[in-house]
Amino acid sequence: MTYLLSGLGTLLCRTRSGALVHRPLTDPLGDAELLDIGDLTDALLVGQQHFLRDDAESLRFPIAGGPLAGWTVMRSTDRRSLTLTRDGMRLHPSPNGDTVLLVHRDHRPDSRFLPLGSNDLAILRGLLAGQWLLGSTAPDIGPQPASLQPGFVVRIGPLDIDLRWNLPFEVSGWPHRLTVSRDVWKIERLFRYRPLVYFAAYGDALVMRQFALAVTSLVTVGAYDGDIVILTDKTPAEIQALFPEAMPARLALLPMPAVDRVAFLAARYAIATWPAAWDFQPLLYADADLLFDRPVAPMLQAIAQADHICVTPEPWPLKDTNAMGGHLLADDGCHPPPDRMGFNAGTQGIPNMQTHAGTLSSIARTLRNRLAVVGRQGETFVDQPIANYVAYRTDTYDAQLLARFVRLADATADPADRIGLVHFCWVVGAALRIQVMESYLERVRAMG
Repeated sequence: MTYLLSGLGTLLCRTRSGALVHRPLTDPLGDAELLDIGDLTDALLVGQQHFLRDDAESLRFPIAGGPLAGWTVMRSTDRRSLTLTRDGMRLHPSPNGDTVLLVHRDHRPDSRFLPLGSNDLAILRGLLAGQWLLGSTAPDIGPQPASLQPGFVVRIGPLDIDLRWNLPFEVSGWPHRLTVSRDVWKIERLFRYRPLVYFAAYGDALVMRQFALAVTSLVTVGAYDGDIVILTDKTPAEIQALFPEAMPARLALLPMPAVDRVAFLAARYAIATWPAAWDFQPLLYADADLLFDRPVAPMLQAIAQADHICVTPEPWPLKDTNAMGGHLLADDGCHPPPDRMGFNAGTQGIPNMQTHAGTLSSIARTLRNRLAVVGRQGETFVDQPIANYVAYRTDTYDAQLLARFVRLADATADPADRIGLVHFCWVVGAALRIQVMESYLERVRAMG
């Protein structure tokens, strides 16, 4: 299938009566259907074979069949777009309506076209439907929508992407990432931004109170208005009762039975088995015993552009710390250098599932297999040593990025030192941890 995108940003269509019209790419087609001129995309787009033959500018392609039979496709003077001619006339979508006219001369860009295969059409529509981070053109402006401009240009914030130099799209990272050419040949990376923050909420009332404080801090101090998912064995009524005011509108429950502390801690890796998780970039897992103390968007945007799963470094070496998986590495004959530190598994920034679901699944499988050998209660820290072991063996984790945003803290944590998120993992005892979290959150709110 090959469709034709006009320089006005519209697609050639045909009504039920057979009349040629053009319709906006993102709008319903109404009484028309897309005009398919046949399987001609590879022949009409400039690709590697055209470069090798050095014949990109010599295109003169007569269309033998289909709705445009008798028309000839020729390369325009820009060396990438096309014109359609017959008997000295050009096909020309009217800029003042949806009719298609015949004209004698080149009215660029109106009377020029780009061929789109079905895959590229789907990607273009997905590009226009998403929010995007710009890797290098404007790294600090936050997510931006995409719009289709006249002249085959997709505009995202200050970046103009000329489709003439980008088709067919490079799709290895799609739908979360797209590498494009700007200014004809310069590389730019686009990162889709659709964040998800998720928790695993299990245990007694003390744990659930910590969880409620964490969510409250996320949507207030953290200024987060995106999706939130809870892996839990609690009912919707039980979760609702944790919040004195209305539960956040975008908070969803993912029912997940779990029988004991080992299962509570392992549940965070079950996110990889939830099909909808693959629609998000990034995903941030957060333990219940933490608070967001600054807006979370900068951290989420950094994770979305990372190439590895992001975790918070611990001050303990891998080599001889069981909590960091040192005993597992030793049993496997691995000898990490003495200055290689482990990480805390209580916050995990996952860029996307397309790239990293395999690592999460590997951790879950290794945990199951390890406990089959040493017993279900055989690992004191349950998942954290396993995660550190898998990370060392697979080189799939980054323990630096989150250090800019996350503090591991005890009861003396000072809100004046806040950098984004504080994890009270060094406060001993659930009751004391709640007191510390409540006091800390109150002081952060008092600071405005």
